[in-house]
Amino acid sequence: MRASPLLVASALALTAVLGGCGGSAMTPPAGGLTLHVALATAPTGSDVAIASVALHLSSLRAVSDRSAVDARAAASDVDLMLGDDVDVALPSAPPGLYSAVDAQLGSAADSGLELQAVWHTARVHASITTASFDASCAGPVTLDPGHRARLDVQIDPASWFNGLDLGAAVTDPDDQGIVISADDNAPMAEALLANVRASFTLDCAPQ
Repeated sequence: MRASPLLVASALALTAVLGGCGGSAMTPPAGGLTLHVALATAPTGSDVAIASVALHLSSLRAVSDRSAVDARAAASDVDLMLGDDVDVALPSAPPGLYSAVDAQLGSAADSGLELQAVWHTARVHASITTASFDASCAGPVTLDPGHRARLDVQIDPASWFNGLDLGAAVTDPDDQGIVISADDNAPMAEALLANVRASFTLDCAPQ
């Protein structure tokens, strides 16, 4: 038996209505904050040739004019090696003016920085267990509801060995080269940490 034209028209109209209710017009636009984190490649032409870097951020948090401790604007376990860059998506970050990031380098269980380098012909192994720091920018980026925003965290190792007199390093008989850590050449480790902290910069208006 053939359906009547009126019944077919009614069914098509109902389908169109239902389809419109479930269409993309009712879906809220995707938004959130992205932290683009990049560790530059090792510099060339320096007395210290950095061969490898393993950098571990146990936490990375975006700071806004509304909160510095909102879990929705935080990420954990960001790992970088020389030349790496990663996008950390924070889709639930609340609207606000973002102008800083707080970071935790390493933790009680994981080293924050492991570095291998060569100074003249001597091997250099530097290690930083854990440290906290922040980076900020002069002008904030605005994250509006339902929109996207981005912050660029840039890390440049070119200055990490500035001011470190490796010729004055003390070595133990069992050391393979120069060791810089909280237990070996501690003043150098503190100077290295200060340089690492200073090498973190934040761009709130990325191109």
